[in-house]
Amino acid sequence: MRYFNCSSLLVAATILLCTPSVKAQGLPFLSALFGGKANQEQSADRSKRVEINLTEQKLRAYEGNRLVMKTRISSGRTGNTPRGNFRAGPYKSKEHYSSLYHNAPMPWSVQVTGNIFIHGFSVVPNYPASKGCIRVPIDGRNPAKRFFNWVDVGTPIKVFY
Repeated sequence: MRYFNCSSLLVAATILLCTPSVKAQGLPFLSALFGGKANQEQSADRSKRVEINLTEQKLRAYEGNRLVMKTRISSGRTGNTPRGNFRAGPYKSKEHYSSLYHNAPMPWSVQVTGNIFIHGFSVVPNYPASKGCIRVPIDGRNPAKRFFNWVDVGTPIKVFY
């Protein structure tokens, strides 16, 4: 049986890591080689976050401390929009249809939790009117589409009064 000392192993690893093909592959290759987490799917941009104020019926999207989007919403009419801290997704769809409410169209859908989505809708009054989802307007500058394109799966979403 042959044993290697630590310095021999270190020299061999250094030579291997300095080859052009390994450098071109970057951290995912090293992670796979050494069992790290660098090649796992990256989570959402850590500076992004969403705040949904049910009292004001407003959605605000931030990058760091900078407000990048503010729009009116319409939440669940009998207090059935869940409150708490969530993450966007894992389901996002440009053309989603409700599995609970007669195949109703829910364009620009981003899952909050279970069957609760942030999605575009044609009627978005400034008061709770949905069955639990968070409606965002599709008229004007289409904030529903802009939000859908901006938010990443995993972006934190805080829903509160």
